[in-house]
Amino acid sequence: MDYTTFIGIDVAKLTVDVCVLSRDGKYLGVKQFSNSHSGFKTMMTWLCGVVDMDAPLFCLEHTGVYCLPVCVFLEGNNLVYSLQPGLEIKRSMGIQRGKNDKADAQIIARYAYLHKSDIKLYKLPTKSILQLKNLLSYRDRLVRTKVALQSSSKELKTFSSKDLHDWVCADSRRHIDQVKKSIAKINKELKQIISLDTELKRLFDLVTSVKGVGLQIASQLLVSTHGFTKFNSWRKFSCYCGLAPFEYRSGTSIRGKTRVSHLGNKKIKAIIGNGIASAIQNDPEIAAYYKRKLEQGKHKMIVLNAVKNKLLSRIFAVVNRGSAFVPLYQHV
Repeated sequence: MDYTTFIGIDVAKLTVDVCVLSRDGKYLGVKQFSNSHSGFKTMMTWLCGVVDMDAPLFCLEHTGVYCLPVCVFLEGNNLVYSLQPGLEIKRSMGIQRGKNDKADAQIIARYAYLHKSDIKLYKLPTKSILQLKNLLSYRDRLVRTKVALQSSSKELKTFSSKDLHDWVCADSRRHIDQVKKSIAKINKELKQIISLDTELKRLFDLVTSVKGVGLQIASQLLVSTHGFTKFNSWRKFSCYCGLAPFEYRSGTSIRGKTRVSHLGNKKIKAIIGNGIASAIQNDPEIAAYYKRKLEQGKHKMIVLNAVKNKLLSRIFAVVNRGSAFVPLYQHV
């Protein structure tokens, strides 16, 4: 698309800084507005007075929930925009000295201008997926709270009197029981949201037909892939999760090991790791593959990573095919 204007938006909790570049990359101005619907209306009035708004491209740095209001506003007004990770923008713009919101907005606008030919546009997921995402985030916080309460009460035993330790343990158990009830309620709500959405229910049934995939893995995959519309292959999603191995070599002197990258969604990576334990126990084909690779002398962590990728490939296969997983080991 031939964009006429490039608009970079640096989003904070209360404000947004907006920088405008022309078609040829010329700087036209920067201004700050409130991060609210009224602020966005004022922003559009200012933009219409500064530059031609026939085919604008908005670009934002991903700042979590802070950028949600402006994304909703842009989509509501049929304006195209791109949501980019902060690390992607930072590493693409060379050495930077100093930092402020106006300079960041200009850098974001410059990024949009330089990558106008191949920049990926963004579209918000459905309301159901946003609800799943918020519930899963809250569930993660509850799980961390439960683990913290369990750990702290055990550690206190070595460094305190028996009476104090007994009281702390009893009080911790009371809070842990309440947290467990909240987690169970969230799990029930997750199932309810999925069951009420026809497309999510179809995808959920397909994904959970793969052995080793339960409610948590399926829900996280639905959220991170926007209902399997954000990634068109399991290999790209594997790279996104940090499961794809990459070479590390240069010339004749550098011969590093092939490793997975630390740049990835570590939450999804950990959740898939929890699922492969169930797959190894319950799927004869996965179990045989795991045992065979270990007998060949492969390192255990390399084999586990291969099993994670095999699980992802099965999940994407059943979704692309539109039919449930069929275990082939029984026919061998």
